[in-house]
Amino acid sequence: MPAFPDTHLSVVQALGGADPDVRARAAELVARAYRAPLLSVLQWRWNLEPADAEDLVQEFLATAFQKEWLARFDPARGRFRTFLRVAADRFAANQRQAERRLKRGGDAATVGLDVVTVAGSDGDAEAERRFREEWVRSVLALAVERLETESRERGRAVHLALFTAYDLAEEPRPTYRELGLRHALGESQVINHLAWARRRFRAHALDVLRTLAGSEQEYRDDVQDLLGITAP
Repeated sequence: MPAFPDTHLSVVQALGGADPDVRARAAELVARAYRAPLLSVLQWRWNLEPADAEDLVQEFLATAFQKEWLARFDPARGRFRTFLRVAADRFAANQRQAERRLKRGGDAATVGLDVVTVAGSDGDAEAERRFREEWVRSVLALAVERLETESRERGRAVHLALFTAYDLAEEPRPTYRELGLRHALGESQVINHLAWARRRFRAHALDVLRTLAGSEQEYRDDVQDLLGITAP
């Protein structure tokens, strides 16, 4: 996962920063965190084939980074992820309008993002549900990736293997005794190893949420929403 010099620096701040390397890492993180949520919503909303949805998401992100749309996010107006979803939907509407103008023999130039009407509002609740579902998966996947990196660097491969086998496995999960036999550990060692992995996973999840949030309040709301705890 791309790292920032300041672990409390959000992607919104980084995207609008002066350092091109920081901006590039922020753009990479946004693309990794939000690609799947955007694909899910745009494919559903606009009835697109998977390949067409992929192309649209890539074009939206490339344009958004180039024109610095995301750096203009105002946290007083809501969540960053909602802003991103609506911006992508407006971009898709813009593209659809451009295609219709071309078919009529008109100018293919697109209008500004800020004046494009979102294609319908009846599905906003469903769009938010789909987007959030994939956003949760992305956040957790990034946290697991960071845990994997830390475990390798600190020589905690067994801790990671236990966490993967027990906390990430589908039901039925193995018992502590079965895990201990598998890794030549006592049950108390399994419990201690799992406690370390869970503690570090939660720390990484908090870091991911803080980095992706557009404001401190959004971070706190996301922590409560996703982890069910009060943000530290």
